[in-house]
Amino acid sequence: TPTTEAKPTTKPSNPQVNTVAVKKGTTFTVKGYKYRVTSNLVKNPTVTVVGYKNKKLAKVNVVSAVNYKKVNFKVTAIGNKAFKNQKKTKSIVIGKNVKTIGTQAFAGDSKVKKIKVKSTVLSKVGSKAFTGIDKKAIIKVPAKQLKSYKKMMKNKGQKKTVKITK
Repeated sequence: TPTTEAKPTTKPSNPQVNTVAVKKGTTFTVKGYKYRVTSNLVKNPTVTVVGYKNKKLAKVNVVSAVNYKKVNFKVTAIGNKAFKNQKKTKSIVIGKNVKTIGTQAFAGDSKVKKIKVKSTVLSKVGSKAFTGIDKKAIIKVPAKQLKSYKKMMKNKGQKKTVKITK
């Protein structure tokens, strides 16, 4: 008689295996900056910077990655209204992993004169992102992205006198 082999049973895959210990949607603060977890996949954990704990920040520095609970998260977005009405802010540095700048992210930051974009993967700038920044502000972007970033950052609330340069 032919013997029938026992089929190996396939267990449903454990979703915890591919994710880090921090749940998607979790909000945490590191060095005064508030972050929200947007992906908790082991291969590519990401966060959005959603604000700063006080309104007296002179320099906004959106880092490329942040470590929380032994997990290194890439900072891939600046949330809507994240740094709105930071009246003391004079300069902004946007990290190299940022893909999205949210709606009104820097609106009302009237003293901002310098914005440096390190990211070469920026794909979206929300409406009114730069409303109310200094009319003589300069936005520095990577040379290779100058043309596309100029187009992307056009009409985002800043005055026409704001220069976008490499």
